[in-house]
Amino acid sequence: MKNRYFRLINISLILTALALAPYAAAGDDESEEEKTSKKQTTQAQQVEPMTVVDKPISIRQDLDPSSITNIYRIEKSAQFGTEVFNREDITNLQPSDIFDLLDKATGINLTYQGRRSPFGISQRGGGSFTYIIDGAVLPPSVNRIIYKLPVAAIEEMQIVRGSTSLSLGPSIPIGASGSGSGLNTGYIIIRTKQPQKTQAILTGSVEKSVGDHPAATAESLYLGTRIGDEGAINGYAGILGAKMDRRSDDSWFDGRGGEGGMFNGGLNFGKLSINVMAYKDSGYNEMQRGIDFNGVLSNVKWYYDPLKAEIFSSDMAMNWTSDQVTLLNIFQTNYDQHENNASFISTDISYRDYEEETKGIGLRHNARFGNTLFQAGGQISKSTGFGPNLSSGYNRYDTTIKGWSLSLEQTLLDGNLSFDGGYREDTKHIDNSSTRATNDAANNDVDMAPSKVFALGAHWQIAENYTFDGRYYRGEQGTVGDFDMRLTGDATPHPEKQDRIEASIAADFASFFKPAVTWFSIETENQKSAGSTTYTIDGMTSYFYSESDTLRKGLEFMIQGNILKNTNYKITWTRMLDNESVSNGVTTDANGISQPENLYSIILSQRWNEYRANLSIKKVDEWQNSSSPMGTAQYGGLGDYTRIDANIKRDFKFSNFVLNTTLFGRNLGNEHYATRYVTGYYPDRGRTIGIELSFAY
Repeated sequence: MKNRYFRLINISLILTALALAPYAAAGDDESEEEKTSKKQTTQAQQVEPMTVVDKPISIRQDLDPSSITNIYRIEKSAQFGTEVFNREDITNLQPSDIFDLLDKATGINLTYQGRRSPFGISQRGGGSFTYIIDGAVLPPSVNRIIYKLPVAAIEEMQIVRGSTSLSLGPSIPIGASGSGSGLNTGYIIIRTKQPQKTQAILTGSVEKSVGDHPAATAESLYLGTRIGDEGAINGYAGILGAKMDRRSDDSWFDGRGGEGGMFNGGLNFGKLSINVMAYKDSGYNEMQRGIDFNGVLSNVKWYYDPLKAEIFSSDMAMNWTSDQVTLLNIFQTNYDQHENNASFISTDISYRDYEEETKGIGLRHNARFGNTLFQAGGQISKSTGFGPNLSSGYNRYDTTIKGWSLSLEQTLLDGNLSFDGGYREDTKHIDNSSTRATNDAANNDVDMAPSKVFALGAHWQIAENYTFDGRYYRGEQGTVGDFDMRLTGDATPHPEKQDRIEASIAADFASFFKPAVTWFSIETENQKSAGSTTYTIDGMTSYFYSESDTLRKGLEFMIQGNILKNTNYKITWTRMLDNESVSNGVTTDANGISQPENLYSIILSQRWNEYRANLSIKKVDEWQNSSSPMGTAQYGGLGDYTRIDANIKRDFKFSNFVLNTTLFGRNLGNEHYATRYVTGYYPDRGRTIGIELSFAY
């Protein structure tokens, strides 16, 4: 492994030397492909597009956030709260996986623990996300699925804050009638790569972290082509194979890896277009050993091997006219995990197996009448699961969510002013949902109270260089959680209610200075959270839940722009003004206690000739507490880090292909920060240096 690592270092040094040779092609002039690619820049907090090896040569209309052919179209007033990473952004940021990419988004706090649910995402001080890949709504085990999804497979990722666009997906989580609060506060939408020309891309990388960890490797091969060009019948086909392996030293035990493949294809028959995507993988994930506040290393040796996932999706668009479009999508996901529970001081080992399956279908019609857009649709998803999972030794569920939505969007004053409003309702039907075998015969064939949501929005182009956007959301969860959820004192749980308000003012003073400020408020009644006290039934220990009213308010500041034509930058600051909860008359402040008060980020890219240098800096404030099924740890020392990632790229252009070499570093400051405390702290590995080579035809 080490020999392979040093061989690639030598190759990179040779290529860098060649880059300085006189015959290196000048790169001051943009190619036609670059100009075309830059036209795909979307609105609202998107990192400015940068160079990439495999640039598309045409625009995907299904990615245009305003197009009525986009199955995940969002209202004009909601685009300010949507952050988009396109293929160029992803290539420049050089993330290690999807969670590393998400950590670059504004207002996102990524946490990690060496436990059964390793990754956590919070936005603006809390909330929950629903993940969607090419129309497939992912199940509750999502954070054990998408870490293996190859970054090379992603064309675009949208982070939709606030979830006020009601046609995107269910307003409550699919799957088990899970305990805790359930109204979605955002969507993460991933769109896979579609070839815009005949192309082949072979990529390989090797990286080494400080310490005794083995070198990590990753490889991927993508092949794609267009069919029929612009004829009456045309389409595309693409296939991707990928593998990643990040082994660990036993004193850390934080290795993970996987291998998988993806196929996608599509055909256009005049007014009808059809797309399909199939993905399958298998991998492993070790649960990092915690270090307690006395410096003692945990002896727990838990790991998943294998973790298997399958995703299938298909969508269809029927363009009756340019103003009348019907959209249909179907999907299925399958997930299996084999959990190994052992110890570093014992030969005893036990196993737990869990599986879940979700199927769904969605239908929507978009109709434009002059300056009025009407959208109506519905979605159905059915989920089943069985086996021990997370902290529960038994799970069996069979649930269905049926939902529908209506929305209306009106533009005025030549598009400078728009208003929109929508309503959504989702009902969860429980065929069975139990966390004890003795309860399997109960709670069958029950409709839970529906969640009801309505949203309003406005977009105003105040002047040529100023815009105002505002959104309001009112939601009532209806479903109060799992049948086995018990409140302290056996109190009766109440439906959760949420009020959200967002308002933004943005200015476009010049290409190099585009500031924006957003104020947000999220007020929740009857939010459920697990406490530290327990009860035991049938030999199983569970936690009592409590209800509280919470309030989160804050400001997000952003400045971005292009300096001349070679430098792009983006600076953001998320400041939590209030993050408090009230339970039984007692007010608790979460700022600096269970959530960071401030998040800062800087993304900078500089191009000169055939080189591109990229820098990402993220600073996170400290917080003290970490809650888990084991209770609340109050040892402090969480967060409080500044992470610096950087890379430098060089393209070597030949007659039929391009060779790209990238030297990258992550956590260059070598900070071993931790974001969770359960069996102890789970420190980051620290500085990681690597090399990536990519051949594109």
